[in-house]
Amino acid sequence: MNIVPEKSGLKSGLDEGLSFFNKEETKRPCWSCESEVEDLYNCSHCTALQQFLKDTDYFTLFELGYLLTIDLDVLEKQYYVLSRKFHPDYYQKTSEEEQMISLENTAHLTRAYRTLKDPKKRMAYLIQLTGQEGDVPAAAPAELFEEILEIQEHLEALEAASSDEQAQWMTALEADLEAMEGHRDAAGEKLKALSFEWDGLEVFRIDHSYSNQQRNCLKEMQRILSHDSYLDRIVEEIREALDEVG
Repeated sequence: MNIVPEKSGLKSGLDEGLSFFNKEETKRPCWSCESEVEDLYNCSHCTALQQFLKDTDYFTLFELGYLLTIDLDVLEKQYYVLSRKFHPDYYQKTSEEEQMISLENTAHLTRAYRTLKDPKKRMAYLIQLTGQEGDVPAAAPAELFEEILEIQEHLEALEAASSDEQAQWMTALEADLEAMEGHRDAAGEKLKALSFEWDGLEVFRIDHSYSNQQRNCLKEMQRILSHDSYLDRIVEEIREALDEVG
C-alpha cells in the first residue's frame, strides 16, 4: 500500500513566489480509508494520521508567514503541540503504516524546528525555498582579502614559532580575532536589517510574484550570509590556534 502523498503543493521560486497550501492543493486520498482528505495531518473520516504532503515547507508546518522575524515563544509552543500530535508513543498500538508516518512526521517536525529557531538557518532556508542555490557557500568578503592574507601569515608564523617567539604572534592573532569578530558583528547587523526589510516587503506582497526589491533583498541576504559563514570559520580557526599554544 502506498501511503506517501505524491502531490506537492509548495509553490516557490523567484518567478512565482511562495504561497501557502489551499484546500484544493491539500486534497488527496486517505491511505487508510481512501476518503478525500483536506487536512495536513489527519483524515476527518477515519482519524488516521496522514503523512505530510511532499515538500511541506517549515513555515507552513508551523503556520507561520514567510517572514524572518518570528516569535520564538510561539514557535516553541507550536512545536510542543505538534510533537504531542505526532509522537510515536501515541501510535504504539496502531497499524505499522501509522507508526511509520508518526516517525517520519516527527523527524520532519524536529528538522523544521531546529532550522526556524536559528535566525541564520531560517534565512538560509528561506533563500533555498525561493529558488536560490541549496546551501549558502562561505565566501571571503573582497574588501577583507588583505586582512585575511595577513591572518594566514600570522597563523603560519605562530605554528612555526619557537617558545620565545610565540607571545609576539599570539598578540597579533588576538588583535586579528578582535577585528574579525567586529566584522562578523557588522555582518550580523546587516542580516538583521535585511530581515526587517524582507518582512516589510513580504507583508504587503499581494500576488504570487516577487517585486524587484524582494529579489534584490534575497540576493543581498545570500551575499552577506556567505560572508558571515566565512567569518565564523576564520574566527574559529584563530581561536583554535590560540588555544593550542595558550
